[in-house]
Amino acid sequence: MRDKTKYTTEELCYIWIDGFSELEYKHKKNLIELISGKKDIKKVIESGKDYIISEIGEEKFRTISMSATPQYLDYLLAELKRKEVYCITQASEEYPDVLLQTEIPPLVLYAKGESDMLKENLFGIVGSRKSLPLSVKIAENYTEKLIGYGFVPVTGIAEGIDKAVLETALRINGKAISVVAGGFDNIYPASHTELFNKLSEKGLCISEHRPEIKALPYLFPIRNRIISGLARGVLIVSGAKKSGTLYTAEYAEEYGKDLFCIPYSVGIASGAGCNDLIKRGAILTDDPKDIADFYGITDTEEKAELTKDELIVTECLKDGEKHIEAIAKETGKTVYEISPILSMLEIKGYVVKSGVNVYTLLK
Repeated sequence: MRDKTKYTTEELCYIWIDGFSELEYKHKKNLIELISGKKDIKKVIESGKDYIISEIGEEKFRTISMSATPQYLDYLLAELKRKEVYCITQASEEYPDVLLQTEIPPLVLYAKGESDMLKENLFGIVGSRKSLPLSVKIAENYTEKLIGYGFVPVTGIAEGIDKAVLETALRINGKAISVVAGGFDNIYPASHTELFNKLSEKGLCISEHRPEIKALPYLFPIRNRIISGLARGVLIVSGAKKSGTLYTAEYAEEYGKDLFCIPYSVGIASGAGCNDLIKRGAILTDDPKDIADFYGITDTEEKAELTKDELIVTECLKDGEKHIEAIAKETGKTVYEISPILSMLEIKGYVVKSGVNVYTLLK
């Protein structure tokens, strides 16, 4: 594998142009096409002065012209190296082909971690920041199973579902990709900086913004196009009707990606968006095996064996969530006898608390 901090001339062109945050995407792209492959960049810029000014204005032209020096590029590269960030540009061999096929692929992916993951079988798992405990447990369950099926999860780094996905992946094998909305110096929420650091060591964190760029609100929905662009399919675990999560679903539909959604009962606001997507044609899934079956993946996983008492309790829960007292009554046991059985079923991933002493079967 080549040194991640050693770049070709074309890659350096992308890194240099992308350093001008005040330029629009289309202007950056035009400038890259103008100067790519040229040795004397400053001469090329000066010779195209009238055209460039007509595109971006005289003030921005002066800034670019003054920065067309080896010293400025060396400064950019030194700052990235100091922060242990490397670049994957559209001219890099590591840049994902599936992302290049989207409408506005990032010119540069700023990365920390293992870039080899970008070539693996990626699957998006996203959901609302304000999700029910049941939804978080579902996200953990799907993440664990999809990793077992050979997928690498792709998500953001927000509270709720994103966090559940990343923590589950870190617990299993560390293989997950987090697409960050702002730059790496401005992880949002700040409380997830430690999570970001752990994933940078074992998995991969990427952003289309230089480290110093702040995570402004409008960057989050734009970021979601990268999650959908990278993924083979996308799972929406939760989302209200106006949830930002639905941007990821819209991009998935636009890119022709397989879209899966968890169904919700009537009246659950954080799942209303999922139900709407299912009505529009998203694939309903209530078991990770649905996704494996869709892609023709054989489930060779050995499930944790259940005791006789555990089987009795799971059978009791097959017709819906129940309070612990109802479970005790139906199984002919006391609450004190049922409580440790339910705790063990939680550990094994078969049930989850969906309320105060209320339990729901997951498998």
